[in-house]
Amino acid sequence: MTPLKEIPENRIFDLIEKLDVRGPRYTSYPTVPVWKNDFPAGQYIDSLRRISSNGKPVAVYVHLPYCKSRCLYCGCNSCISREDTKFRAYIDAFKQEIDLVSRFLENGLTHCQLHLGGGTPTHTPSDMLAELLDYLIERIPGSGSPDRSIEVDPRVTTVEHLKLLSSRGFRRISAGLQDLNPDVQKAVNRRFSAGDMKKFVDSAREHGFTGVNIDLIYGLPLQNRKTWAATMEQVLSFNPDRLACFGYAHLPSKIVHQRGIREEDLPSPGERLGMLLDANRFFLDNGFEAIGMDHFAKPDDELSKAFRDGKLWRNFMGYTPNGGLELLGLGCSSISEFQDLFAQNLFPPEPYQEKLSAGLLPVTRGCALDRDDIIRKHLINHLMCNLEIKIPRSDNTADAETIESITEALNGFGKLEDEGLLIRESDGYRITPLGQLFLRNLAMPFDRYLSAESAAAFSRTV
Repeated sequence: MTPLKEIPENRIFDLIEKLDVRGPRYTSYPTVPVWKNDFPAGQYIDSLRRISSNGKPVAVYVHLPYCKSRCLYCGCNSCISREDTKFRAYIDAFKQEIDLVSRFLENGLTHCQLHLGGGTPTHTPSDMLAELLDYLIERIPGSGSPDRSIEVDPRVTTVEHLKLLSSRGFRRISAGLQDLNPDVQKAVNRRFSAGDMKKFVDSAREHGFTGVNIDLIYGLPLQNRKTWAATMEQVLSFNPDRLACFGYAHLPSKIVHQRGIREEDLPSPGERLGMLLDANRFFLDNGFEAIGMDHFAKPDDELSKAFRDGKLWRNFMGYTPNGGLELLGLGCSSISEFQDLFAQNLFPPEPYQEKLSAGLLPVTRGCALDRDDIIRKHLINHLMCNLEIKIPRSDNTADAETIESITEALNGFGKLEDEGLLIRESDGYRITPLGQLFLRNLAMPFDRYLSAESAAAFSRTV
């Protein structure tokens, strides 16, 4: 397969012009716009009982919503507060949720993965964060040597936070950096120097973190290819183990604070796409492997190993080498992903807290998956993670109607094969390095709900 760096830029730009539409990111299938509000808690409870009875460890995601200040590009479920009383109320409600969920875990539950996200988990005072972690780990203890990770804002993460997390077995840390150019930082209200970032990474290593990820965003206001190249050079000097390189999704009609970004300051489509190509070339030339969509990892990283083995998986916590794990979400807006069910908690914190004070589970919306959904979910996830399209066979798991629909979707792939995005194999297709830029486009034909959804709900695919 032709490496991306050997393909002329103008050819890639022409393809992007043809294929760049609005579409889902497929962090789930069915996608969130399909889910139903007022989802019955009974289905969620049934899943809790099932995961407890089967005796297998699960992944646990914890959402901590508070941030110190608003970053204008942010699309996360977050709230701005510096009031300890709000942290206190949230921690108390979180403990209530654990207690309530535990009532339905008759045989107990253990975790093999634990991930903290937000918001900014390390904006929580370290003593309260310790209280939350100890309460959770006591009731849902680790199994074996659990993988514990956290997303942080390095501007507010203290040495006390790092010591606490290390003492509780956290070994992977993901730091949101986004860009190092001062003008770009000012435009998105997130200032942090390269020197401070270097100190943060060094401190994390000193406190036992063996896996460091750095998040970057291309397409931000006042970015251009020259400043973006300078940021990447500086980031490389921090020696991260993984990198996430996301395209900024400008959706001011849905995300009010993004209206603080001047649209005239956003890079042109050509400049933005050039930054995407530059990131792919730069990080692959400097020892990283491209993982799924938007991510890079060193060859000895467990994500790279899982990708080479065709076992990479993706859920709401991100890419994971442990495919098929069921995921229990705790905290406001968190999402649980079970074998045949998605369930999401209330957001913002206040209604979440009120529901728990009334002794009720805070689940607000969700989606029960039928057999067709499950087959398509695995097909799409395998495509997005392992760069393969595997055609399901007619057996006890896939009925004839589903296979016929998927086969029909594949009939339109001949043109994409001619464009160099795919290579036909005996049981499906292999995605090329060029096709890796268009994973969302390649997944969309398999989405049976897409025609009924509004394109305005989604960002552009490239």
